[in-house]
Amino acid sequence: MSFPALSVAALVLLLVVAPLVLTVVGIVLVLRRVRREPRRLSNAYWLLGAALLLGNVVAAPGVAGANPVFGLIALVTVTSPLLALVFAVFLILNGIVMLRRERASLGNSLSLLAGLLVVVLLVAAVPVLVAGPIWLKALWLVCALGAYVLAFQFVAFLGYAKLYARLVRDRPAGWVVVLGSGLHGSTVPPLLASRIRTGLAEFRRRDARMLVLSGGKGSDEHLAEGEAMRRWALEHGADPATARAETASRNTEENLRFTDALVRAEGGPGPGLMVTSNYHAFRAAMLARRLGIDAQAVGAPTAGYYWPSAVLREFVAILREHRVANAVLLAVVAVPLPAALVAFA
Repeated sequence: MSFPALSVAALVLLLVVAPLVLTVVGIVLVLRRVRREPRRLSNAYWLLGAALLLGNVVAAPGVAGANPVFGLIALVTVTSPLLALVFAVFLILNGIVMLRRERASLGNSLSLLAGLLVVVLLVAAVPVLVAGPIWLKALWLVCALGAYVLAFQFVAFLGYAKLYARLVRDRPAGWVVVLGSGLHGSTVPPLLASRIRTGLAEFRRRDARMLVLSGGKGSDEHLAEGEAMRRWALEHGADPATARAETASRNTEENLRFTDALVRAEGGPGPGLMVTSNYHAFRAAMLARRLGIDAQAVGAPTAGYYWPSAVLREFVAILREHRVANAVLLAVVAVPLPAALVAFA
C-alpha cells in the first residue's frame, strides 16, 4: 500500500514541485542580476531560460498528465517549422525591400541571406532524413542544432534589448552623448537627424547639463561629424553653452572613450546617457560597461524596412565579439548527437 503512495509523491515532485522550484529560483536570479547591472548580455539568456521554465510550469497538465518538459518539446517540434517558414518569408521580403532602398552590400543583404538559409534548411529536412546517407543526416542535424542554438541566442538578445529600453527609460543622467552614424558630405542624413532629435529630447527630459555630439571626419565627409551634428542641434534649439562637439572618434568605442574624457575634463556631471539608433542601443550599453563608463543607452526610431537587417548586423557583431565562447557552445550542443549517430550507424 505504501508503494503507490510513494510513486504518486515522486510523480508530484517530478512534474510539479521541481519545475516550480526551478522557475522561482530562475526568476529570482534574473531579477537580481538585471537590477544589479542591466547592461549584461547574459541577462538575456537568463531571462529567456526563466521564461521557458515558466512556460513549462504553466503548460503542466497536472500529476496525471505527461511530463511538461516533454510536452513543451513536442509543442516546439510541431510548431517550429511553421514559425521558421513564416520568419524566413519575412526575412526574404524585408531583404528585397532593403536592397531596393539601400545600396547593395553584405550588411544590407543579411536579412535576405538569413531567410534563404532557413528555407534551404527546412526544404532539405525531408529528403535528407528520409533517404539521405548517414553522413548527410548527421550534417543536417549539426546544422539544425546549431540553428536552434543561434535562434535561442537571437530571441534572447532581441527580447532583452526591448526590455532594456524600458529598464533605463527613467534613469538619471548628468550628460548626454549622441553617437554619430555618418554624414552625406556635410549634410546630416535622416538616420543621424533622428538620433540628434532624440538626444535633444532626452537632454531636456532628464535635465542634463552637457550635450556631446560625437563623431570624427570620414574620408568622404567635408567636415567632422561632431561639428555638423552640433550645428544641426543648435539650429533645432540646443543651447550653445551646453552643447559640445567631439570630433576625433572613428568608431563607437572611441565615441565613448573620447566623450568620457571630455566629460571628465569639464567636471563629470554624474552618470551619462548614450543616444544611438534603437537597434544599436543595447550593444552600445554593453560596450560602455566593458569600458567602465557609467552610462546607459537609449535608441532613436529607425525606418521599419531598415530595422531587421540592422538588428541582424548587431547580432552578428555580438557573436563575433564572443566567438570563442560561441564556438565552444556550438561544439558542445551540435556535435555529440550527430557524432553518435554516425558512430553507431
